[in-house]
Amino acid sequence: MNKFFWLWAIPLLALPSQSQPQSQTMIGAVQGREDKSPLVGKTVEILGVVTGDFQEANQLGGFFMQDGGDGDNATSDGLFVYAPLSRKTTLDVQVGNYVAVQGIVEEFNGQTQIGRPRVRPLAGAKFKVPQPLPLNWPLPQDISPERYESMLVKIAQTLTVTSNYELSRYGTLMLSSGGRLFSPGSIGGDLKKNAQENARRALLLDDASTKRSPQPLPYLNALGTRRTGDTVANLTGILTESFEAFRLHPTDTPQFVEANPRPALPAVGGTLKIASFNLHNYFTTLKSQDRQARGAATETDKARQSAKLLTAVRAMNPDILACIELENNGDKALFDFLGKLNEATNGAYDAVEEPAAGLGEDEIRVGLIYKKAKVKPQGAPKSDTSAVFDRAPLAQTFTTPGGAAFTVVVNHFKSKGSCPGNGDVDEGEGCWNQKRMAQAAQLTKFIFQLKQESGSPNVLTLGDYNAYFNEAPLRILREGGLLSPRQSAEDYSFSYDGRAGSLDHAFVTPELAPKVTGVAVWHINSDEPDFLDYSVDKAAPENADYFRSSDHDPLLIGLDL
Repeated sequence: MNKFFWLWAIPLLALPSQSQPQSQTMIGAVQGREDKSPLVGKTVEILGVVTGDFQEANQLGGFFMQDGGDGDNATSDGLFVYAPLSRKTTLDVQVGNYVAVQGIVEEFNGQTQIGRPRVRPLAGAKFKVPQPLPLNWPLPQDISPERYESMLVKIAQTLTVTSNYELSRYGTLMLSSGGRLFSPGSIGGDLKKNAQENARRALLLDDASTKRSPQPLPYLNALGTRRTGDTVANLTGILTESFEAFRLHPTDTPQFVEANPRPALPAVGGTLKIASFNLHNYFTTLKSQDRQARGAATETDKARQSAKLLTAVRAMNPDILACIELENNGDKALFDFLGKLNEATNGAYDAVEEPAAGLGEDEIRVGLIYKKAKVKPQGAPKSDTSAVFDRAPLAQTFTTPGGAAFTVVVNHFKSKGSCPGNGDVDEGEGCWNQKRMAQAAQLTKFIFQLKQESGSPNVLTLGDYNAYFNEAPLRILREGGLLSPRQSAEDYSFSYDGRAGSLDHAFVTPELAPKVTGVAVWHINSDEPDFLDYSVDKAAPENADYFRSSDHDPLLIGLDL
């Protein structure tokens, strides 16, 4: 989503005499009852009091004003006046000033405003700064927020930060009522209705600025982050609409509650700990060397990426690490990461080599790393190279020192992006869902084959399925006899467009299910703003902590064999 920029560069000149208004106009008449003003292109003169002053160059370039109201509750009594201080003849107003504004009614990216204004101060104010209008969010379905556009409002209820993606880009946070938003595919049921309800509950907390990549960033806590799941109440500010989203520009400093603090490593018990971790395009080929590469752009970024990922893996201390999003250049990227991990762990780990059948032709692949003192590979690794898979699943049977055998399968199903123009299009669960369903059906066949060939019924299949909890591909896995130790639709490991959900899952065969001691997601990534990742271009802080080491949270599974 792009933030709005007012780009008028017309000098503040006297308006032609023939365009002079005949009389003063109420703001409600300018706003009208519809989304667009009935007076677009007309010259009007309005009187009112300044309720929000954002005229500076790094702000909105104007101010908001309200009048005493026209008695029509279906029309807004507030209006934005585009009057940047960069124009030498612009009057520098302050909240509480009583002013007359003459200018042309415009619609800019969904917002009604006065452009090319002449602003003059008035004495003997007829209006005082109004008390903020109390609102509950979302409004009733039969009331459009349009009737409160550009008015001073107060939302007393507690709202939850549900997206911080645009915080470093445009200084905005997405808030939601009733707790954070979850993907329709996680909730299940009527997907269209779920999506519509999510849209109603969402509200952007803006920073009253048009500046891209603002510094310093607003709304951060003492740790330099603002996690999704944190809350804020008693918001006071100007309600606006632009770029198809309703926004609140605060006039009082928001007071956040850290309702979702950074978590400790969850315990999963058992004698073996297995982790599934999306390495966020770990490439040895740099983007500066090959534009098609997906990972780090420079050696500096690569070092920072490695450091953050290794800090996370060392903290988890897994006995088996299922890796997703490795560069598919044979075993080069896999063993590059393994080498760095062994430097930090005195050579504790080894990796499963690429199977003889390969792992597909996609740009990325999966991999398996294991702790040599805890498990040993039994037999050769296997992959399913069926044409339905873009990225082949990788399977390896392991044995414990006590002789217990079990098989681990790591997967990365087709993503929901890069949609085709026709065919396997988005019908509610993202595009390529038919392919993911076919991949799920083939995976159940592959697991049956592995049970027969290994002689062990104990199979754990895990990874990034690119499907949410209640979506069809996961139902196919369950219907195929696999069990999911995590049975909550509100589990999450990923966040997209302010909607949380889990794309990362673990399934087990019925024989292995009683041996699962715990399953947990470590929320070190999906709740954190993405500017905390390794990329220098995002002005990421230079540290090697594990927060935002990837865009997916790692998944931990405990087994007692």
